[in-house]
Amino acid sequence: MRERVTAERLVLLNQVEWFHLDRPVLVWPGQTYWVDYGTKEFCVDRGDDRITRAPGWVCR
Repeated sequence: MRERVTAERLVLLNQVEWFHLDRPVLVWPGQTYWVDYGTKEFCVDRGDDRITRAPGWVCR
């Protein structure tokens, strides 16, 4: 996933395409998420200039 995605509903993610998270991440409706392949982190824009980052790995 190279683009940012806005969650339409509450989701608990443990994998995004080929990117596997070390731990599941809860994303609330309206929050935007993406994978930063440069740092190998899953990112969630929580609003109010807060971005949560979670480690993971790419598996193909």
